[in-house]
Amino acid sequence: MEFNKAKKSLCMLAPSFVSIYEYPDIVYRLRALGFDKVVEITFGAKMTNLSYYQILKEQNDRTWISSPCPTLVNVIKGKYPHLIRNLVPVHSPMGCMGLIVKKYFPGYVNVFVGPCLTKKMEAQELDSVDEVLTFKELDELFKSKNIPEKITDSRFTITFDKFYNDYTKIYPLSGGLSDTLQYEDILKKKDILVTEGMANIIKILDDFKDGYYKNYKFLDLLACEGGCINGPGIDYKYPIKERIKRVKKYKEYATRYEKDLGRTGKKTQAEGLDFSRTF
Repeated sequence: MEFNKAKKSLCMLAPSFVSIYEYPDIVYRLRALGFDKVVEITFGAKMTNLSYYQILKEQNDRTWISSPCPTLVNVIKGKYPHLIRNLVPVHSPMGCMGLIVKKYFPGYVNVFVGPCLTKKMEAQELDSVDEVLTFKELDELFKSKNIPEKITDSRFTITFDKFYNDYTKIYPLSGGLSDTLQYEDILKKKDILVTEGMANIIKILDDFKDGYYKNYKFLDLLACEGGCINGPGIDYKYPIKERIKRVKKYKEYATRYEKDLGRTGKKTQAEGLDFSRTF
């Protein structure tokens, strides 16, 4: 990626970043790299959840399949087209956040940075995401521009811009979507199945009958074992258990120390935006 000085740029950082990068140093490094704005995807995840909640509340004529994972979506579109109607027709957190930043930061080139290769394919289908980089590609940019790992320059703001949400920071973990869905008044825990890894997912998709998978109402599925923190676009500095621990620790830290900084993303800020999606 080359930064065009004539255009302002915005980084949409996937919440899995903390599994390999240090916070808040990563925000400084992104600004030093050339990004004018840096936002977390967590508010996008919140809007994904709110949209899921309405569908799960109002439509129970099938077993719904989570759709933020583009690898899963592509497998269903290619090998199980009869199950496309089971995919929740809502944008992923990336897609939702893309719409949000297009509204609030018009004229910015927005770039999603995360652990997933197939997010590049998803972005090509959307009008709201301009470019996608993996964490490995980001590392290459840091090296080419000699961006240090530690904060040494006070000119750069080290906090995220706008739209902060703490509870969706666990979204990249397996089960993170359902754990943050706040579904208790519309579903029971036994109605939800959380599964990771394509081998396990294929067995489930093969066993659908007439639009249903057993007695489940919602399947929270991710192609990568362990979740997005184990995506192919990550240079694995830590074992997977440590990556999971880092995400949970960051969520606890943010809830304790950053919740009252006045940047919380509220539902009203997304009024007028349509987060529905077709496949």
